[in-house]
Amino acid sequence: MTEERRECETPSRRSKCGCLKYLNFSIITVLSVLVGFMFFQLQYLSYRISSLGYQLDREEMRLEKLENVSYEVQDGQQQEIANLNEKVEKNESLTLIQMAGTFVLLTCLLTMFHMTSHLRNFHEPVVQRKVIAILWMSPIYALTSFLSIVVSGIEGYMAIIKDFYEAYVIYTFLSYLIAVLGKGDRSRAVLALAKQADHLTEPRKCFRRCYHPLPEESPEAKANAILVECQILAMQFVLCRPITSIASFVVTALLEDEYGSYDDDNSTAEAQKYFTSPQFWISMVQNISVFLAFSGLIKFYHAVSNDLAWISPFSKFLCIKGIVFMTFWQGLVINIIVSLEAGGRWEEGNSDTDPREKAMRLQNILICLEMLLFSIAHWCVFPPEEYEEGYRRRNLPKPGIGFSDFVADVGLIVESSKQAKRSRQMRDGNYLRAGEIRPDSISDEPLEMQTELDVSIS
Repeated sequence: MTEERRECETPSRRSKCGCLKYLNFSIITVLSVLVGFMFFQLQYLSYRISSLGYQLDREEMRLEKLENVSYEVQDGQQQEIANLNEKVEKNESLTLIQMAGTFVLLTCLLTMFHMTSHLRNFHEPVVQRKVIAILWMSPIYALTSFLSIVVSGIEGYMAIIKDFYEAYVIYTFLSYLIAVLGKGDRSRAVLALAKQADHLTEPRKCFRRCYHPLPEESPEAKANAILVECQILAMQFVLCRPITSIASFVVTALLEDEYGSYDDDNSTAEAQKYFTSPQFWISMVQNISVFLAFSGLIKFYHAVSNDLAWISPFSKFLCIKGIVFMTFWQGLVINIIVSLEAGGRWEEGNSDTDPREKAMRLQNILICLEMLLFSIAHWCVFPPEEYEEGYRRRNLPKPGIGFSDFVADVGLIVESSKQAKRSRQMRDGNYLRAGEIRPDSISDEPLEMQTELDVSIS
């Protein structure tokens, strides 16, 4: 240290040492300033980062609040849309119920007025009593369909009532024809049928125990056996149809989960399962029972069609069975259309989207409308004055567009023009009637010369 100090004490060394000290101080100062500047920059950056992080947190919180608000708004909008859809569906349902109720009310009023017309003109009590029983068909079908629309879940019970009354009306119609044939007396109907005993088919031997007397004894016995046969065939339908309807309802309720779903990949197995199911055999029994009932009814109709021609039994039968056939085939078509629209699949547990519910609802609404039309048809084919003394069937004028009147008017104009032409010719002296000869064609020459002239000309 003493040597360094000595060296620095020299003038040259002294200036050099001062420069080095100044340079070191400057460098340290600059570095300190840079370090301080960097420190402040780092602090400023950290502050900015922390402030930005705080702002991001606030923005995230605000976004979360907005999302919650948007979710709430979206939920509220969805709830409002659902409420509006529910109100619209409710209004549509009320509109359909009001429309169906109007048709049902009109059907009942028209049928009741028709019944009272028969009661006011009760000339044939035995016959007209059966007519009134037949007229109840339209109100019963309309009321059961309306109740199925208003109260959900009772479609099966209402179907049982409709099936029973359908079978009862078929037998009542046969009994009505027998009563009309005998004018309320069965023995007179047997005598009227016995007049055609030679043309009647033999009664079935399976019902031989019910025939008394036996059909071989006399024509009257044969006619009585045929009546008994037709009544048995129609009566079994009255007893069989309610039983099969109840059995079908119970089987459908018990096996709804098994047969309610449809598997596209295994349709063959599903078809085989159906053909071995109780529902298939119940349908077979129903079809056989219907066939037997109608075979008996048609057999009796063919036997006495000429004697009953004055009451037009075929039109009456169409108005009765048309209700059943129309509702059956109409329901089948509606089920096919609705199931095709839904892709052939049912959505269980949701009545709003279940095609079966839609099909049943539409079917019931149409039945309410159609029963009004059938009640009008019943008024036309079951007139109360039909059973008055000396009644004759009236041929109602046929509706049309008046084209025959137009053709008749054209013919009148043509004939008038022809007559006018004849009148002008008669005034001018040029008109000749049949067999007349024009005066100027008569010649003064002898007949022989005229004949020769005609021959030469020819």
